[in-house]
Amino acid sequence: MTEEKEDRKKVAIPIEGEEKKKKKWYWGCGGCGCLGFILIVLIGGCVALFGGTDEDDSDKKVDNKVVNVKEEEKDKAKKEQEEKEKAEQAKKEQEEKDKAEQSKKEQEEKEKAQQDKKEADQAKTEKACLNIKGNTSSSGEKIYHVPGGQFYDKTNPEQTFCTEGEAKSAGYRESKR
Repeated sequence: MTEEKEDRKKVAIPIEGEEKKKKKWYWGCGGCGCLGFILIVLIGGCVALFGGTDEDDSDKKVDNKVVNVKEEEKDKAKKEQEEKEKAEQAKKEQEEKDKAEQSKKEQEEKEKAQQDKKEADQAKTEKACLNIKGNTSSSGEKIYHVPGGQFYDKTNPEQTFCTEGEAKSAGYRESKR
């Protein structure tokens, strides 16, 4: 009997429903394993394709920030340089404009001084020259009239003199009135 018992233990009696369930569950068709394998491959490919770890991304971001900061500093420096150049250009233009105005003022002052000198010379001449009017009367007598005299304004001069001495030397006599 011991042999029969041992044989019984060795030989399994298949039960239809249980055996199939165990096989499918334990061994299955391999579909779940294939699916898992495919998922692992896809995830690995995506990681390789779209980036690795967050450390790599942060390094890139830091590098980009450093590059951006450097570019911004260069842009700022360039803008400052352009502003300096514009300011210098404006300063030069203002200096040239000031110089032109100054030279124009100096020229006007020179012209005014010359005009004043001419007027002063003319005034001296007019003071020295009394504008004495010389006229010949109907009887042929030569008479000169001085400013302020009775007939000075009415007389149409044939000759004018600056001094009485000139009039006398030309043969004219002083008016009696």
